[in-house]
Amino acid sequence: MASSPYKQPDQSALLEPLNIVNPKEKFTSETFTSLCLASNRVILTSFKGSSVLSDLFANPHWIRTAHGINGASADGRSLAIFAAYEAILNVYGLPDLRHLATLKGPGSVGSFSFSPVGNELAINSPAGVRIWNTETWQLARDLTNFIGCLFMPDGQTFWLTSDFRTAGLYNYRTLELLLPLPTGTLPLAVSRDGRYLAASLDARHLQVWDLADVRERLRQLGLDWTE
Repeated sequence: MASSPYKQPDQSALLEPLNIVNPKEKFTSETFTSLCLASNRVILTSFKGSSVLSDLFANPHWIRTAHGINGASADGRSLAIFAAYEAILNVYGLPDLRHLATLKGPGSVGSFSFSPVGNELAINSPAGVRIWNTETWQLARDLTNFIGCLFMPDGQTFWLTSDFRTAGLYNYRTLELLLPLPTGTLPLAVSRDGRYLAASLDARHLQVWDLADVRERLRQLGLDWTE
């Protein structure tokens, strides 16, 4: 039997809860909205604003920002936040949380994705994908036939989701489809070196694909694409 192109789960892995703030700081569903990691910092967002913690057990110092779902760029220099059912994405500089830009998506923001080097920011929505240049804050691309974008570290390819069942790897410049994913498999995250892809299977299971292994198998079949 051929081996699977995705990694089998490591049964030895354990997840343990960690209290990251002082117990004096109380969070409820009405105040706390999101958390993300940026290098060695934890960034909290609530209706009070946002707080950048280097000491995981310190009381947060809140700075006024938008509230909603937050996420940081891979280089740890930018933070983006959007509220549910809104078409606006606010971007802040890190670590001082100065406001950098207010970007509008093509529809209600569902998620967003920074490019690995932080020079582009994709806003994903059911109405399309809008990619902004973070150096000029000008619109770079409008992809009306897709609802999701996830950048690859090579800068030459990205994962695009067409609907809630269909996605694939595309050439960034030409939008040529290079590697379709099986129906029901949607990209979630890519490792920093671009080797591993975390994907959702039928919105019920998580798979981790070894893309180096996939490319090797495609080469053996004469189906691999040129770099």
